[in-house]
Amino acid sequence: MAESKGGEHVHMDKDVGGDLDMPFGGGVAANRQLPEDPINFAVSTRAAFSGGTIQVLGAPTLPSLTGEKVAMARVVLEPCGINLDFIPRATEILYVVDAAPEGVLMAFVDEFVPGQGPRAITNVVTTGEATFFPQGLGHMQVNLGCTPATMIAALGSDDFGVQTITAVIAGLASDDRLAEGAAAALGIYSDQLAQLSAGFPTNPAAGSDACRARCGLV
Repeated sequence: MAESKGGEHVHMDKDVGGDLDMPFGGGVAANRQLPEDPINFAVSTRAAFSGGTIQVLGAPTLPSLTGEKVAMARVVLEPCGINLDFIPRATEILYVVDAAPEGVLMAFVDEFVPGQGPRAITNVVTTGEATFFPQGLGHMQVNLGCTPATMIAALGSDDFGVQTITAVIAGLASDDRLAEGAAAALGIYSDQLAQLSAGFPTNPAAGSDACRARCGLV
């Protein structure tokens, strides 16, 4: 907890007070078009992959959020599952609703500083704790436990966007005009880049063989 800029995580199982049952007042709130039905994460559309599921509540899925500059997501990582992405238009706060005692390894790579090596800010975050990821920085979550980990993300944009590092590399590799330069930047040959990108898993990914063997999944 000595790290700054996202290196700290916060325990959030205590009541912070406040009455959230507030009536709508006048002005803009009185004229806002509100959804007729609540969003039920238990039945809503989800993106399911080998390493987990992600369900998003934002302007693309709930148009009445347009312009509100807020969104949320429900992330469930399967045992050993890995989520590796970056959010181009929002800072993200991620709260662990439920996880195994081992917790969820979370990290982001800080901004590049010439003359210095890359710096990863890491934490193991457990049930009832939260951390955050600065806007635009690559980050990841790894479920260290052998049971699913459920998390809720709060994001400071109604249309925050999602990109993955693997998708960026695969996109560059798919264009012959870009593949040679991308391969050179990675210190490999173009055919190696093509082979590498063809084998990328979907995100969230299933996790390492060592973790999956420990959990009896292989």
